[in-house]
Amino acid sequence: MRVRIEKLVFGGDGLARLPEGRVVFVPGVIPGEEVEIELVREHRDYAEARVREILSPSPERVTPPCPHYGVCGGCQFQHISYPAQVRWKEEMLRETLERLGGIPGDLVEGVVPSPSPLRYRNRLRFHVESGTGRLGFVKRKSHDLVLIEDCLLGEEPLGRVLAAFSRSAAWRRLQSWAKRVKLELSPAEGLVTVLFWITVEPDPEDVRDLARELPGVKSVFFWTRGPRPRGPFPEEAPHRGRRLFPVPSSLFPGVEEPLYFARPGVFTQANWEINLRIMEYLRLRAGEVERVLDLHAGMGNFLFPLASQASEARGVDTDPGAIEDGLYTAEYLGLTPRVRLERITATEALIETWKEAETYPLVLLDPPRGGCRELLRYLPEVARDRLIYISCDPPTLARDLKLLLDAGYRPEVLKGFDMFPQTYHLEVVALLRRHP
Repeated sequence: MRVRIEKLVFGGDGLARLPEGRVVFVPGVIPGEEVEIELVREHRDYAEARVREILSPSPERVTPPCPHYGVCGGCQFQHISYPAQVRWKEEMLRETLERLGGIPGDLVEGVVPSPSPLRYRNRLRFHVESGTGRLGFVKRKSHDLVLIEDCLLGEEPLGRVLAAFSRSAAWRRLQSWAKRVKLELSPAEGLVTVLFWITVEPDPEDVRDLARELPGVKSVFFWTRGPRPRGPFPEEAPHRGRRLFPVPSSLFPGVEEPLYFARPGVFTQANWEINLRIMEYLRLRAGEVERVLDLHAGMGNFLFPLASQASEARGVDTDPGAIEDGLYTAEYLGLTPRVRLERITATEALIETWKEAETYPLVLLDPPRGGCRELLRYLPEVARDRLIYISCDPPTLARDLKLLLDAGYRPEVLKGFDMFPQTYHLEVVALLRRHP
């Protein structure tokens, strides 16, 4: 069956129409291409298909660099040239905002491309194959594993450590009870931290041996249960095994070598170069701000650049490790005592602030993928002037922006940042202002 691809949709598939007009979703295609397809799943209102043949290839089509592409579920756009990926992501963002949120697409002022379309991820998480201890990712639309020795999205030190797992005698002793492994780069050092999830308490000497046997490893942690992992191994690892992230001195005047610190398992943005561009954009757009509240502060990633020019900065989060790392970083950057970090939920912080009749001229929202719908009851009582909403999920952002419109906020501008090249994912910063 021959169809013509009309556009890309959120999720990475191409959209075409069957002869009777029903929508069909096709992976691995580019708008404008004519393809021969085979239906693989039919629903009442749409169908899913796979490509049998590309009949008229787009000039934007390239050979995917990864041998696992199309089987591994991690990437969706390796068949598209990188400049075209950025352009199509902007189109998808505009279309998503208009269709789901009623937000004019012309408010989008473009997408900032990643400096590196490959080798940009500073962290990778793998599943452990039962019986062999080999590491891999989940296959597309499956629970099976793709076993790999390198991921082209991961920075090179991660690949070197990944390849060494199969040679480690300590890992062979540990792997029977291990479920997942996370490799995270400490960019300022070029070293890797290892965090693995395991069902039984391991012998500490095996964990120390693992740290010695893997090249370029700074520290190893393991997680069995509880709010935080056990580690570091070796115990004398600098900064208690934390990762070190360089940040621009222009954001923290007077600090000779500005750094962020984060232990393994504490959330950090996967593409640090794009993260720095978001930080600089927020600082520029926020301007001079007296008081700021960050309702999803984590370890202070986006709060601290604003805190350096504010008289009061408050951040809340539920991760105890993130709060501890944030306090550690704030002290290093000389931001205490004007920075206050607390371990409470965003909702609790809003209710507490509302009860005390406090307001903030600027509030930051950086929620998980599910958005922040639950905050809208109290948010208008606290965020009196401006909101900055940072989203990793454009459909959820569109839904929440529609609700924020009803609550009295108006989006002024939205900007995309390509945090995840080769995938359909996109980071978006929305600036909103309260209207009377």
